[in-house]
Amino acid sequence: MFPVEFSQQLLKKAQVPSEEWSAFVGLFQEMKCAKGEILLSPGDEAKSVFLVQEGIIRNYFNDEKGKELTKVFRTRGGLIGPYAEILVGEKSRYYIQATTKAVVWKFAYSDFEKMMREGDRSWERLGRKMAENNYLEKERREWELMHLSAEVRYHHFLDNFGELASQIPQYQVASYLGISPEALNRQLSPNRKS
Repeated sequence: MFPVEFSQQLLKKAQVPSEEWSAFVGLFQEMKCAKGEILLSPGDEAKSVFLVQEGIIRNYFNDEKGKELTKVFRTRGGLIGPYAEILVGEKSRYYIQATTKAVVWKFAYSDFEKMMREGDRSWERLGRKMAENNYLEKERREWELMHLSAEVRYHHFLDNFGELASQIPQYQVASYLGISPEALNRQLSPNRKS
């Protein structure tokens, strides 16, 4: 059953009529993911979004040398999906992977678009609020990468992920911070285990 707290969290952004909301969340598919499981790969159809109930999910890609670069991590209550590709109708450019054992709720973005088109106007407000939150987070992350030292970025990472940070492999943390695992180990966390 779809978690009530997630409904409450999302409905704080817009007062969607309860019968429309119930119909929408009835389309969600619960997925139990093993640690390391890939939910989406480059070249896959970009049509689904995932809401994290438990665990940690990440979005990453491989550069031209095959090095993994982590764009974002999502934990409880976070949404993750190939938004840009969905909007322009292209196949995924990224991987979405369960960093830990996880439970997510998958839904088709086209179902959300249909609600925005045909449902109550509050769906448009919800969509706008979600897009604004995503934009602000992306802007903050870009600013941190361009203006803050690796050490400060690491401390922000620890502040944001708290006790969950210890569950994320060091090479993934390093790729998220934009540094090598060796630099993370040497400069920022000499006592951290990989």
